[in-house]
Amino acid sequence: MADLHAADRQPAIRSRGGIIAMEHQSTPRKFSRRDFLKLGGLGALLLAGGGTLPAVLRKPARRAVAAPASAAPGARLAVPPPLYRRLVATDGFIVLPGRDPLYVFGFTDVTDPDLNSDINTLDIYKGRVQAPAPILATEQDQDVYITLTNIGLVGRPDLDDSHTIHWHGFRNPIALFDGVPEVSISVPPARNFPYFYRPHDPGTYMYHCHFEDTEHVQMGMTGIVYVNPAQNGTPITYNGKTYTRFVYNDGDGSTGYERQFTLLLNEVDTRPHDNLLAVQEFIWSDYDPNYFVINGRAYPDTIKLSNDPSLEIEGTVRQSISSLIQVNPYDQVLLRFVNLGYRQHAMQLNGIPMRVVGEDATLLRGPDGFDLSY
Repeated sequence: MADLHAADRQPAIRSRGGIIAMEHQSTPRKFSRRDFLKLGGLGALLLAGGGTLPAVLRKPARRAVAAPASAAPGARLAVPPPLYRRLVATDGFIVLPGRDPLYVFGFTDVTDPDLNSDINTLDIYKGRVQAPAPILATEQDQDVYITLTNIGLVGRPDLDDSHTIHWHGFRNPIALFDGVPEVSISVPPARNFPYFYRPHDPGTYMYHCHFEDTEHVQMGMTGIVYVNPAQNGTPITYNGKTYTRFVYNDGDGSTGYERQFTLLLNEVDTRPHDNLLAVQEFIWSDYDPNYFVINGRAYPDTIKLSNDPSLEIEGTVRQSISSLIQVNPYDQVLLRFVNLGYRQHAMQLNGIPMRVVGEDATLLRGPDGFDLSY
């Protein structure tokens, strides 16, 4: 992951991902996939709106700052309550411009205290995929329980594919919950498996199915995880503005933000999707994507609102996370970017200076606290 802050240049984001801060000098503006065409990686984007750039942002000097502690003084000390989520693995269709609905696999959030583990109770969600997978927002040192239920497929009921959840880049203490089927457990149809995590390192991550992952990742079983720092909730003033939400336990408020967006990049070769539905093989060495998507949407759908009716399939929008970004002057906006495709991308926003402040869930500071952001 890479984090970016306001600067007088526009650095490309490496495909590993990033957080970006930008200074916006005009009225509210929309950012679409055309703006993000060259982005890739795992990360977040921070936008600062309007007006003249403060001198400290016009020429951000490399500086030594206090090394971040596990939490800033006065930060939240209480252990956050446990998080319980239930995801089902199934299939369905999504909308891509210029063609018939595309067959995909994916996860759907069915978290509901009234639902028990009876598979038959969850069958109503079969074929109702979410693309991309639901965002998992967690807190530092929070106990996270995620139950994965494999409810099977509608488009290909003959397939008995298992599924897993692999939290990519997460330091898991034991292999059982890692989601790599060779060293843990895969979930066959009509079965549940509970995953347990206790995330300690704040930042942006990604998760995906690791069973037959070449196929299942391309089919759409991908999503974003982010871990909020313990510093959240502590008012810290940075460059004249006070924040209570941060990307990391930075100690000085330099990663503070007011609004955030998540952006999952991927590319789609529609042939393996169509072939799978038609019970035909696909040679993966022939992979050649013909759509590039953000949050499961290709332009012009990227600039539509979350619930735009043109994206409905059977009365429901399956691609419910909009990739449209609207910011106001002087807002400090965090964008979390994740690249779960097979192609590398670069990123620039014309006219919007930005600064990478972290990569792959790591604040860009040296062990002595030296600022390594760019």
